Amino acid sequence: MSAKPEIVAESAPAVEIAPEKQALPNDPYPLLYTEKISPKEDDSKEKIAYLTFDDGPSDLTIPLLDVLDRYQVKATFFLVGKTGEEDRKAMREIVKRGHAIAVHSYSHDYREIYASVDAYLADFAKMHDLILKETGVDTPLYRFAGGSINSYNRDTAKAIIEEMNRRGYTYFDWNVDSGDATRGTTAQQIYQHAVNDSKQFRRPVILFHNTGTKKMTLEQIPAIIEALQKEGYRFDVLKADTPPVRFRIPETA
Repeated sequence: MSAKPEIVAESAPAVEIAPEKQALPNDPYPLLYTEKISPKEDDSKEKIAYLTFDDGPSDLTIPLLDVLDRYQVKATFFLVGKTGEEDRKAMREIVKRGHAIAVHSYSHDYREIYASVDAYLADFAKMHDLILKETGVDTPLYRFAGGSINSYNRDTAKAIIEEMNRRGYTYFDWNVDSGDATRGTTAQQIYQHAVNDSKQFRRPVILFHNTGTKKMTLEQIPAIIEALQKEGYRFDVLKADTPPVRFRIPETA
């Protein structure tokens, strides 16, 4: 994970370009388009927390789904390219249980996917196709590996975002980092980051991870849900019309 980027206001897209809604000549991905949906106007004071999980599926996905079921909470899963039978089963189960499913990256290889716009599209298309094949969901949502701006994509981020916007896809960063991807983070710190930092926002988008090594994250989810409920939050999945949380893209990107 790179240094924490600057976060813009929850409702402010970093780059917004209306999609042309048709493939350009010689487009290698003529079907990789979706309807561009504008964020909802929302001036309510309702507190909504979005639990988001990157890098799954894993052997901890089904146990996590069981916890979420127990609390009747829905989450958003940004997936990577795992194709084992248990992984594909977990992908289907995410959708079956009513959660949102979205593209993270197929390879999660930063050097490879951020080398160019074409490289990013190739990786995105592969993951998008895997999700569609396994779940039937033609997801319009994605999250950049490492976030929309990181040390690997500073030269290509803006062009990639412009192309993805042209195709109609919606990306989300986060405004609360549980810290579960940071080496040495304790279970108590995961809880504290998720709960205390969320209180700064009316609509926290909380970053967690769902790899097979994130048992501490799984163990803290019940306490995190209960604490946020006590603070008056309800939970929801990210949608194409959810006001986006995005990092600020530097002008040089």
